[in-house]
Amino acid sequence: MDFQELAGDNDFTARIKHFHESVDEIGEFVRNACESNVYDKLSLDDKVKYDLFLSYSLNTLFWMYLRTQGVDPLKHPVKNEIDRIREYNVKTKEIQDRKIMPHIDVAAAQRFIRNGLWQPNQKDNDSGRQCENITDTG
Repeated sequence: MDFQELAGDNDFTARIKHFHESVDEIGEFVRNACESNVYDKLSLDDKVKYDLFLSYSLNTLFWMYLRTQGVDPLKHPVKNEIDRIREYNVKTKEIQDRKIMPHIDVAAAQRFIRNGLWQPNQKDNDSGRQCENITDTG
């Protein structure tokens, strides 16, 4: 890289070199993520997570690109896209939470209730009559 008159500013040149290295690393990561055959082997939940992650990552990279070009990304449609992806992340989390939340076993609950309620049976009725007879004679 040719920094011309800024070549003497070591801090600036170091930051720019680091920035270019980071961009190259990100580019390599995106290429690997897009070309992998792993996607076909993922479950539906993992595919959703993968798609959301990749969409968010690419839109965030575009956000950073706009910042380097002096464009305010808050006034650009990319902000709406990032917000939309965040909403889908929340919806996905809610769906996953519903899957792992405890569920009531209705049949078991009915058995607990049925067996937990007191039901007078014949023996109890006979003893109750005996108690009535005792109180009547006394």
